Amino acid sequence: MEISEVRQILEALLFVSERPLSLRELKELIKTDYTDMDNIENILNELKEKYANLNKPYEIKFVADGWTFATKPQYSLWIKKLFKEKSVLKLSPAALETLAIIAYKQPITRAEIDEIRGIESSGVIDTLLDRKLVKVAGRKEALGKPLLYGTTQDFLKHFGLAHLSELPLIEDMPKDVQQSDNEPEPELPFDGGNFGGDVSIDVIKKELAGAAENPAGSERENT
Repeated sequence: MEISEVRQILEALLFVSERPLSLRELKELIKTDYTDMDNIENILNELKEKYANLNKPYEIKFVADGWTFATKPQYSLWIKKLFKEKSVLKLSPAALETLAIIAYKQPITRAEIDEIRGIESSGVIDTLLDRKLVKVAGRKEALGKPLLYGTTQDFLKHFGLAHLSELPLIEDMPKDVQQSDNEPEPELPFDGGNFGGDVSIDVIKKELAGAAENPAGSERENT
């Protein structure tokens, strides 16, 4: 099979898939027709560069350990308007704060989250579990073996991140980002991998920075 045909097959697979496809999955899908498995990643990177240079509203991205088509961030405003009714997942400030703590401190126990927030967090954690943004990541080797929590592949997808290593460093965050209790409830795009993750990750950055500035002083209600 010619490389040009492999390139088109990969484009077709990424186009129809509802989720990012890992390199392993893509290799498995075409291995009977194309034997140079070591070249697949090179072809994907070529496709990524190709679409990045095209004057199109979409691109190929590596998100949540997989490859996918995604709209470019500058079009997120209009796309969110189109999908507002069914594609927006609202999280309270407390939930965003807890999600930020888990993202940066994982694996972490509920007691450790409570200590950072200065308030009981079981209800918030249950909400994040229900929405598949966090998961049980094991048990800590300590008295009682408490559950450890971490983020999911869905978290990476929603925020447009390829890996957790793409989370911004805490020391790079602005200091004046604590959110007022009077501000409207922030909205989290339910499919940030397709809508572009810039706005949402900024909310996470702000919430974590607020928690870092006032680790034991939060009085937000659990939701």
